[in-house]
This record gives sequence, structure tokens and C-alpha cells, in this order.
Amino acid sequence: MKKKLAATTLAALITLTGLTGCSGGNKAGDTTCKDYKAMSSSQKKDVITAYLKAKGKEPANGEITLNQLSASAYCATAGRDSDPIRKIEG
Repeated sequence: MKKKLAATTLAALITLTGLTGCSGGNKAGDTTCKDYKAMSSSQKKDVITAYLKAKGKEPANGEITLNQLSASAYCATAGRDSDPIRKIEG
């Protein structure tokens, strides 16, 4: 359990340290459903915010909340544990 928490925390930290702006990718969008489901509410908000900002947006709170709900619903239904949350876009 501690290893899983450590891995999830590490994934969130990597996402939030600015790697989302690296060329050609959106690291926050690469967060897997397995990791996303294990995150706290504030970690999910941070990942979704980083994901939207890496797409060139300055998201409002409502957009962040909507995307959090979309990612949670996707991961709870159609998404597999290995699927990235960026698949919420279709």
C-alpha cells in the first residue's frame, strides 16, 4: 500500500513540476486511470489543471470541475487502469 501511495504521489509531483510543458506532450494527460483513481481530490484537481494548462488554456474553476468529473466517470466506466486520462476527449 505504501508503494502504491508513493508511486501515485511521485506521478503527481512529476506532473506538477512543470514537465507538462515539454515539447510534444501533455504529461498530466498521461496520468493513468489507476493513478488518477488513487489520488486525493486536491491531487486530481492539480492534475486536471495542469492538463488543461498544457493544452494552452487558463481554465476556470467550472471547467476544472467538469473535467475532473469527466475523468472520474471515464475511469470508472470505459477506461482501463492503464488508460491515460487524456482519453476523456474521445
